[in-house]
Amino acid sequence: MRIDSAMSSGVLGYQRAEQTVDKASDAIARLNTPSGDKVNVTDELVNLKSGELQGEANAKVIKTASDMMGTLIDIRV
Repeated sequence: MRIDSAMSSGVLGYQRAEQTVDKASDAIARLNTPSGDKVNVTDELVNLKSGELQGEANAKVIKTASDMMGTLIDIRV
């Protein structure tokens, strides 16, 4: 696997995790509104936690790709 593709995958995954968290938090914020009747709190809390874990995992992918790139640069110099 190329380092730049690992970095791109990590960034894309992190962006998806942000979208998941954003969507779940918006749904939770609607709880006290008239449309809040349609919100399943349990599902949204699970989605929120899932987005958090996805974000953490993808941040690790980004950091690892960055560390690998730094190591390769140090070796080449």
